[in-house]
Amino acid sequence: APSAQSRASTTAASTSPTTTTGTQMNLDVADLLSNSVIATAKRNNFPPIVVSVLDKQANMLVQKRMDGDVHVAFPDFSYAKAYTCVALDVSSREFRDKYTTQNDASKIAQLNSMMSISQGKMAAFPGGILLRNEENVVIGAVGVSGAAGDEDEYAALRGVWDSGLGLSTWPAEHSCTTALD
Repeated sequence: APSAQSRASTTAASTSPTTTTGTQMNLDVADLLSNSVIATAKRNNFPPIVVSVLDKQANMLVQKRMDGDVHVAFPDFSYAKAYTCVALDVSSREFRDKYTTQNDASKIAQLNSMMSISQGKMAAFPGGILLRNEENVVIGAVGVSGAAGDEDEYAALRGVWDSGLGLSTWPAEHSCTTALD
């Protein structure tokens, strides 16, 4: 008969969570993504931005700001956009649209309550995108603030797409009409 220790080991092994082999969020990945986002903003002549890269638990791994006049609130905004994505599994644009598209006062009140309950950690405007790896597992989010909302979102999306990491984004397409590339 197996000992209590071997039974415990067998039980632990059979109930341990599966591990993924796709790209995982870490400091190197976050740094690469943030640099790619900033390169996109520069290439498109967007105003100076702040980019925040969070892991799936909403821990900030990297936050960078471009040189130039960057409003004091933009670091908080970029974090809140990314936080919204990992907290709700949607883009910050989708979060806004879900509660405001029909102009329903009760849904708008719910949106405002959610932002208040989270103590201002969530943002309901474009610029936050959700990241999934090759196995479709959420690994984190990117939030950008400093340009127009569509430009923030475009810089985040294009930066991820150009990174060469093979990550998928949500949203999958951009809405920016001012991008140069």
